[in-house]
Amino acid sequence: MEPMRKYNRRQDHSKRQQGFTLLEAAVSLVILMIIGLGVASLFTYAIRANTGADDRELSMAVAQMRMEWLRTIPFTMQTRSVAYAFPSGGLAATTADGVNETITSAGRSYTVNTLIEDLSFVPTGQPDADAPTLKRIRVSVTPFGATTGFETVTVYTERSTQVTGTY
Repeated sequence: MEPMRKYNRRQDHSKRQQGFTLLEAAVSLVILMIIGLGVASLFTYAIRANTGADDRELSMAVAQMRMEWLRTIPFTMQTRSVAYAFPSGGLAATTADGVNETITSAGRSYTVNTLIEDLSFVPTGQPDADAPTLKRIRVSVTPFGATTGFETVTVYTERSTQVTGTY
């Protein structure tokens, strides 16, 4: 009988074990680099989207404040022909391009465009003929540096007088 051989598990295991080759390691690093670049570009996109959302949120706040100010002006015979000027103007119709103003809110600059249009008038032959009875007001707020129309916030409202009669 053959003498009993001492079995060494460690030696046997190390003979069967193989490591990564240099080529396999290089390929895996290239794959990880491509995935890492994709994730990095996603973070860049997310940062830009969040900044744009912040600008739109502040634009909406500016537009709402301006619209609320316009709604506090009574639509009367005295104010309907007073020229628009913030903060002490009236509700007279503006030019077709509206009135542009630059304001700063939360450290950012915005262009506010206010357009007031007369939609209907007192009929001829009535007292106060041709005076406006219905106005459409549009307030558009655009952050400085905006590159697309998606960044502009626009708010509309209509105002009417309490003129009696059939029109």
